[in-house]
Amino acid sequence: MQMQSSGTKDNILVIRFSSMGDVILLAPLLEVLKKRYPEAAVTVLTDPLFTGLFRDDPRISSVVGLKKGKEDDAGSIVARKWDLVIDLQNSRRSKRITKELKRGETGNCFDKLHIKRFFLLFFRLDFYASNDTVTNRYIRASGCTPGGDAEHKLFFESPLPAKVEEMLQSGSIVRPTIALFPFSAWKNKEWPREYYVDVGRYFLFKGWNVIIMGGPDEQCEAEGIRSEIGKKCISTAGMISLYECGCVLSRCTLALGNDTGLAHLARACGVKTGIIFGPTTRQFGFFPSGSPASRVFETRLCCRPCHAHGGNSCLRSDRACMRRISPEEVIRGLVELSESK
Repeated sequence: MQMQSSGTKDNILVIRFSSMGDVILLAPLLEVLKKRYPEAAVTVLTDPLFTGLFRDDPRISSVVGLKKGKEDDAGSIVARKWDLVIDLQNSRRSKRITKELKRGETGNCFDKLHIKRFFLLFFRLDFYASNDTVTNRYIRASGCTPGGDAEHKLFFESPLPAKVEEMLQSGSIVRPTIALFPFSAWKNKEWPREYYVDVGRYFLFKGWNVIIMGGPDEQCEAEGIRSEIGKKCISTAGMISLYECGCVLSRCTLALGNDTGLAHLARACGVKTGIIFGPTTRQFGFFPSGSPASRVFETRLCCRPCHAHGGNSCLRSDRACMRRISPEEVIRGLVELSESK
């Protein structure tokens, strides 16, 4: 049902359960809703893993975590009357909840553009709008019009975690700091580990702090990369929460990662970020835009894109889309990015 963008909205519900990058990209929409409906109480419904992303966000009144398979526990959400519901998950899971809601009116569900994606992946026919982004599509799903003033920002107000301060052997980060995100749930999205080592060694030699970040499942691999970069490099993989990752990133100077949630989180923390794209491309809507400054690293190959999310096996078997992006190219780009205004 088409939503009317005029009128007062007292209670607004935004639904996006996963994945981490998609949830982080809610930030510009929250900015738009705050400006359009300044008195509204905005609630974000997401997976419990991601509630920390909104812990300090002044634009929302509450964030609710709901585990997958526990939709029957959404009683507090179902019982409340909503003036506007924005379903950005648009799945059977979210529809199971929205059909039970008491609501005055609802916005459009988020269009995942499955048909356009199918034609691009299998027939190399591009029907995507030029330079459209997921964040703009989120905003349109709310019934608002995307503009250039929506800030891609999340809020992390706590001090630097004590365990990170201790590893840095300083009460605060004084030297410039680069955060590296070498991991992805989709293996084809991972830039070669040895390339990350080269980048880390370069910045460590230049006097920067170098931090490896990742999840609990990546702790051992992160430690291996850390040891190859040098003993002054530190790893927080599996040691701090997602909220604490935001607190650390808010104090970083630069970041480099694959096309994953942590790279989007770095940008939401105001960090200049280099993002490496291989099996996924601009059309899917995850290329960075606006502030803060960013740099995309990619190579042109006829086999790109090869998978909607990245995939775990390469049809060429050599993962050329990632391996042909050299550490030297990335280092040059990061240095230029760090010097940009």
